[in-house]
Amino acid sequence: RASNEKVVQGGREEGAERTRVFHESFFSLRARHQSFDPLKPMSRAVRVNGFQCPPTTQQIMAFALVLSSTFVACGLLFPIAPSGTEQITLVVVYFVFFAIGFACVIYTEIVDPIREQATDIASLDRNRLVCQYCDNEKEMKSTTKHCHLCNKCVSHFDHHCIFLNTCIGAKNYWSFFALITIIVALQILHIVYQITLLVRVGNDDEDVVDQVEKTALTKTAYLAVAGVSLILPMIVLVAIGSLLGFHIYIKLIGTTTFLWIKAKRRMRLEKQNAENEAKRERQRTVEEERQKIASEQVKAEEKNLAEIFVTDVTKVSEGVQKKAQKV
Repeated sequence: RASNEKVVQGGREEGAERTRVFHESFFSLRARHQSFDPLKPMSRAVRVNGFQCPPTTQQIMAFALVLSSTFVACGLLFPIAPSGTEQITLVVVYFVFFAIGFACVIYTEIVDPIREQATDIASLDRNRLVCQYCDNEKEMKSTTKHCHLCNKCVSHFDHHCIFLNTCIGAKNYWSFFALITIIVALQILHIVYQITLLVRVGNDDEDVVDQVEKTALTKTAYLAVAGVSLILPMIVLVAIGSLLGFHIYIKLIGTTTFLWIKAKRRMRLEKQNAENEAKRERQRTVEEERQKIASEQVKAEEKNLAEIFVTDVTKVSEGVQKKAQKV
């Protein structure tokens, strides 16, 4: 009997231990499940600025294209410009613009446009948006957006520039705007002066022809090379010029690229909803008309059947009366 009691006691202790382990595992799993947010991505590094590696292919191509245009200017503009005041003025103006543009690139790339974290989470206004992706919650304004490429929220988010590999926001928008303005100005200067030199060489301007003769190119070769080289700055001018025009437009209407895209999407969605509603209304009208026609057909058939029934009843009644009279 004593041995049986020991066995029973041991079984109870073993059962209690198993129950304890099960409860610990269950509540631990439940806690992990409750803390898991499927909308929050796996933690990864936040891109601090545009110079952070790895660079994008578009970033390398953009720098190569702008620098190539500059090298073309150095090779085909400055040596051919008439020596003296005109040549010095061209070089000074070009490199002043280039230096300002380079400073804008550095500033735009280095500045981190991230929205600062809230110092007191409890003070957040819960009636407003709160970022669900950032590790630390922050109150978001309507102009703030979480960039998934940089993995951070950006104040007054305009767009993520793949050619600068950074976000454009409140802290670096105007340096970005100045940058594209400078690029457009440089391309216009390049194209206008290059065409002027081509015309002057074609008209045998002695000052320009003398400069061409000092190079390794002949007059005909220079005209061909300079004419073909105009393609590059024209491509840059069309691409960046259209971008500059768009940003001038959105500043005039008081919005950002991000909000403009959202408004366009909303307008497109509203248009689609209106078209779908109009389509459903037309379908309802057609269905009601079809039901009306079907109802009228049923009524006409019922009327015909009623008339036929009355006619048959009348004939039967008359026949019965005639038989009764004969009898």
